[in-house]
Amino acid sequence: MAKLLEGIKVLDFTNNVAGPATAVALADYGAEVIHIEKPVWGDDCRNYIPMADGISAMHMMINRSKKSMVMDLKDSDAIAVLKRMVADTDVIVESFRPGVMDRLGLGYEELSEINPRLIYCSISAFGQKGPYATRAGYDVIAQAFSGFIYYTGGESGTPTKICGAIGDYSSALNAYGQIMTALYYRERTGRGQHIDVSLARTLLWMNAYFDHIYTGEPRPRSGNHDYTLSPYGVFERSPEEYLVIGAVNVSTWKKLCEAMERPDLVTDPRYLTNDARVHHDDEVIAIIEDWLRSLPSVDEAARILDEAGVPNCKLNTMTDILEDPHVVENGWVTDIPPCTGVTSIPAAKAVVGLADFSGGEPVVGGAEALGESSVEILTKYGLSPEEAQKLEQRWSGK
Repeated sequence: MAKLLEGIKVLDFTNNVAGPATAVALADYGAEVIHIEKPVWGDDCRNYIPMADGISAMHMMINRSKKSMVMDLKDSDAIAVLKRMVADTDVIVESFRPGVMDRLGLGYEELSEINPRLIYCSISAFGQKGPYATRAGYDVIAQAFSGFIYYTGGESGTPTKICGAIGDYSSALNAYGQIMTALYYRERTGRGQHIDVSLARTLLWMNAYFDHIYTGEPRPRSGNHDYTLSPYGVFERSPEEYLVIGAVNVSTWKKLCEAMERPDLVTDPRYLTNDARVHHDDEVIAIIEDWLRSLPSVDEAARILDEAGVPNCKLNTMTDILEDPHVVENGWVTDIPPCTGVTSIPAAKAVVGLADFSGGEPVVGGAEALGESSVEILTKYGLSPEEAQKLEQRWSGK
């Protein structure tokens, strides 16, 4: 099967999650990704727990299928080598604070003079311009800025951070899509682009419910249920068992009522339409949870709703996911080789690729040890083996 992005070369100047996840999405489809890492410590995510043999599981997942190259970007010799590399590079992904790459002599304007076809994607907390551009930021900062935290949690509880790096990973998908757009534009025009992706803007796009413009009232915090849809949320059978149910249109609401053996609810004016049910959501929740408690288990409820065609799902843990028959049959979670130096586990786990293609398949590769490909890449770009070894030792702090 074809590697869909074979022949595309990427220089990855990123740390943490959003930038590395963007570059690994390109590597998954066959792009050659060279990860430029700082001396001694490398990508920050190499130090995130949990660890296997002293190597981060996050690193193994998010830097798979890349070549690791250590470079001291404050060293003029490194900048000279990188400018030679840029000449045959298709994509640069960088996640420094705005202005840093310019000060290093690696900004878009300077590098596009070397390679006008270069696609240069900058990922930051707040973007490349504006009063917040130089502010430091992580995923949780973008969650706060975009309103996600403010609107998450129970109505009477405290605002709640979303589990997982939603800002990082959604921004990585955003950046991947914009890079693909720029590659298509380059095919038509021969010209590259500078792409400015920010975590804050990405999450704002996802959370831009400016309801007060239409209602005159601020959006409420609604916990495990939705303030615009009903029934739509997490329903409790017991403190250990929950089921997510969504039945918001006329058809699915009718199917749910029939599954609960409550045909009287179908024509009740309080529950006839979604907007009516929203205004009686407490009653709807109570009816559904009473029904769940009348059954021997949440599994039985899920079986009944599946047969009735009502959207539902139990709450999965990551252990559940690894054993789920649908995930297993579709190969959504893949064994990848562990990082060089890891001997205590036979394989790492990752979701490699986000879609199936009829004419291509993703690359399943492992992550490298810090600087594993440094000498190989340096010699490719004109240095003798001796010169490459000398620079590699200088930059790695050996």
